Amino acid sequence: MAEPVEGMEFSAGGVVADSRYYAGAVEALRSSCAHIGEAADAAQRARFFSDITGWNDEAAASAHDADKSAVMAMAEALRAKGAVASYADAARGTLAEVTAAFAADDTPSSTIVGAGAVDGDAADESEEEESAFSGHLARALVALVEEREREVDSDSDESGYAKMANTLSVLAGARSAYRAVDEALVLLANARTAYLKDSLAAAQTALAADLKTAVADDIRATSIGEFRSALTTLAVTRTAYNAEIADELWGALAEARTNLAAATATVFEIQAAAGDRGGADDVHSASALAYSFSDSETPADVYDAARDVVIEAKEFRRRAQAACDSVDALLVENRAVAADALIEARAVVGSTALVEVRAAYEMVSAAMDSLFGARAAFEVGFDLTVPEIFGDFEF
Repeated sequence: MAEPVEGMEFSAGGVVADSRYYAGAVEALRSSCAHIGEAADAAQRARFFSDITGWNDEAAASAHDADKSAVMAMAEALRAKGAVASYADAARGTLAEVTAAFAADDTPSSTIVGAGAVDGDAADESEEEESAFSGHLARALVALVEEREREVDSDSDESGYAKMANTLSVLAGARSAYRAVDEALVLLANARTAYLKDSLAAAQTALAADLKTAVADDIRATSIGEFRSALTTLAVTRTAYNAEIADELWGALAEARTNLAAATATVFEIQAAAGDRGGADDVHSASALAYSFSDSETPADVYDAARDVVIEAKEFRRRAQAACDSVDALLVENRAVAADALIEARAVVGSTALVEVRAAYEMVSAAMDSLFGARAAFEVGFDLTVPEIFGDFEF
């Protein structure tokens, strides 16, 4: 498990009250995938020029671009890994706060609420059950995150690329912007294949050295033009796709953060509904207080007010989860696009030339899985801050 970042402070409610950590992790993952695609493109370009006599400068420049892109991809992958670790720490903090809120004897759940006191035996039994459940849930989810973070890809290189290919199924329903990228990759592959085929035919049929040179020059001039056109198309379409993904991600993130903040604010109102603002800065103590409402002792107006804000909080929570689900889908597609770029490049340049880019991809993929696990832990923690008692039982 990643160690918590020194000096990091989470606001009340962990990532419940502040979703910066989630947004930062998502953006870092998106950026990493974009750089992986660019590095794979540069590697293909370098290999193409290295196969053409007299284009050593172009080959060297493209190789430099490939190395630079690979370094950027790895840097972004490391940033993504750190951002996901920060989010996971915040999620674990939320689980710890939830457990403490519902397990401690001195929480508001053991206090007098409204006009009367909660029945002592019933309250103790409820607290014990909630404590056991919260503690078990926290341990189970933290173990899940740890397990995902410990996973190491032990596959061979070939089976590793086969594993990447399995991720491409999500591209069947990809947006039109990616279909343009795919078409550009096909143009690029066709241009290289045509050049190699024509060059081989010229070498086999031309007898005189001067004739062979002239034919090779003609073929090279034609192929280079087609290749440059395919490269330009690929660069334009990949940039457009990355921009579209970024716009959609930021839109979904804004929706998620807005609704998470609104849900947190409405949960805080539970404290006010009970007439006690002493713990209004702690979302979990507010929720624990709501859990302690009694059917016979709680005044009707207090109960109704608390019920209303809980219903509102749940609706905001539902909207936030829908937005986060959209973010997850975009990230999964982005990872599949990066894998596609690597597979395309491997077919041209071989796997050994893509070691650094492949390492960046594996790191990003593992970080993405860790993000999904941490988000699941956070969501369960958040759900426990919103009382289920309202509407679930007859009063």
